[in-house]
Amino acid sequence: MATEANDTVTHPLPTPGAGPQMRMVEVALIEESLSNPRKHFDPAKLAELAESIKASGVHQPILLRPLPGTRLAETFGQRRQGAPLPAYELVAGARRLRACKLAKVAEVPAMIRELTDTEALEIQVVENLQREDVTELEEAEGYEVLMRTGNLNAAQVGAKIGKSRSYVYARLKVLDLCHQAREALREGKIDFSRGLLIA
Repeated sequence: MATEANDTVTHPLPTPGAGPQMRMVEVALIEESLSNPRKHFDPAKLAELAESIKASGVHQPILLRPLPGTRLAETFGQRRQGAPLPAYELVAGARRLRACKLAKVAEVPAMIRELTDTEALEIQVVENLQREDVTELEEAEGYEVLMRTGNLNAAQVGAKIGKSRSYVYARLKVLDLCHQAREALREGKIDFSRGLLIA
């Protein structure tokens, strides 16, 4: 990894091919994923989680992968002067990571795995489907990216997430909405059934 003369890299990266590793990782060394289907985080619930973390810590590890080289180059020019170089990309656990930042927690327990872009995205989509507050639009956008990135059809996506092909198609239908209608759905100005009718 290239660094500036004044940069020191103090975080050990996982050895390629060594398998998953568990360790405490500095929050400052983690970049959020650009492909996470989840875009909305309830500020009140994040604040509650942050208070819980302050009181008793993080009980469930987040999932990371070594930061891909393309993202390292991208973040290098955007980091604050003197900030450490990021080393990991978040795959799962965005709420926990954000709450740790709110709670000003320095380290978080993490599982680190070598994952391809497609593998990371698949984990993100499936993991987010298990959350009660993921929106239908976020779900549909996740399926769309998974199909495009993994070269999958709706039936294959359905098999991976334990849903029927028709369920996946019904979600994907809202992506036919124009930009304004999609944003209205994202902001809760119209509900999913209304959005589906419009689409």
